[in-house]
Amino acid sequence: MERLPELARLKKLSQISTKKDLLQLSHALFPGTHCPLFGVALTASLIDDLIMLIVGTDECAYYTKRFTMNREAQGEGRDNVFSFAMSQHDIVFGAGEKVRDAILHLDRTYHPQAILIVTTCVPEITGEDFVSFAATLKDSVEAAVAVVRTEHFRCNNHMPGIERTLLALSEFMQPQQTVANSVNILGHRQHGIEKTELFRLLSARGVSINLSLPSKSNIDSIRRAPQAALNIVTDFTALPLAQRMQKAFGIDYVYFEKYASPHRISAAYRELGQKLELDIESTVAEWHRQAEEAIATSAQDLVGKSFIYGNSPLMAFEGAAFFTALGMKPIIISARDVYEGDRAHIDEILARGEDPWVSMVANIAPLQRLYPVLKPDIYIGHENPHTLARLGVAHLVLDSVAFKLGFELPVAIVKMAAEALQTTSKTKTEGVRHVAL
Repeated sequence: MERLPELARLKKLSQISTKKDLLQLSHALFPGTHCPLFGVALTASLIDDLIMLIVGTDECAYYTKRFTMNREAQGEGRDNVFSFAMSQHDIVFGAGEKVRDAILHLDRTYHPQAILIVTTCVPEITGEDFVSFAATLKDSVEAAVAVVRTEHFRCNNHMPGIERTLLALSEFMQPQQTVANSVNILGHRQHGIEKTELFRLLSARGVSINLSLPSKSNIDSIRRAPQAALNIVTDFTALPLAQRMQKAFGIDYVYFEKYASPHRISAAYRELGQKLELDIESTVAEWHRQAEEAIATSAQDLVGKSFIYGNSPLMAFEGAAFFTALGMKPIIISARDVYEGDRAHIDEILARGEDPWVSMVANIAPLQRLYPVLKPDIYIGHENPHTLARLGVAHLVLDSVAFKLGFELPVAIVKMAAEALQTTSKTKTEGVRHVAL
């Protein structure tokens, strides 16, 4: 492969231990990561009876409102955003009293069950204490009030915004009598939880879904969340919430991430069965066998194919390890962090003799200059499809299967990858035939 000076900026997978090892191809990221405010809007816009009050500059207010309006128009959430755009006077002398008036107006005009005060970079820099301020509103409004802080200067992506929103919602929870054979699903942000393999299995065994947070929830169901016998965490951003609920209400939890590995899915199902005292061993074993057969059939077209792993709904290193286990060759893996549990995924890739470069996620612009030289067979994640098509690179976007949980996910992923490669190969062949004619 041609020597590329740009890649000298990056570390190899074998050199990755912490987030500090994730380097950028360029000094400035483009398009860059979302800020925590996006994470809050992504999460809170799914919850009924809740109002978000964004406290910050005009830009923050516009950005969030535009996002939730578009999301509501697409049927994927609610436009429940109101904004307090700070003036220069507010920044210098404080905005507490004006924000109080805004909250009183929202409470008396719209009668929400809860109001989420979302502070952005400017009020966090000036140091105005909105957490204490929110506590003083308790006797003045009917709605429950909580605060989420979204200062972007302390992190470089939107995941903390999701995590903090879920934690803030725990402030609305109240002690409940435990309902046997009931569970909460925590962290699922996509619609269609009732269509997932996990949901179908639980329902068939008489287990009721008390709450799916945030995808199918309202403030009343959040208040009653502690009545569940078990929490099922389907996204790492909900782990702190599950841990807080375990400490506050004594509710145990199972971590059931959007795994691509059938073996990890089996292990998660087994733990779930043990904690709910369900006899699902034979069912899970049969599903595992069927999944492995389906994956093996589709994976025949993937063996030996090289890939770049970009931004996708899967955990970066777990997803890359899955494709590597199919016989594919990773060139670059883009990641936003090194999370708990990632060490095992990294070691799996290295054990197969692969040591790809690793870059910080959301830095597509400098990466695009490398495609003609690196010549990946397929790009996995968000990219400009026209850019990839011109280079004859197959494109796999996993957003359409992000709602799936269980063996159905890896089966769908491998099938989509094979179809993407076949489509690109066919396009290349037809292009050559056209030129020949």
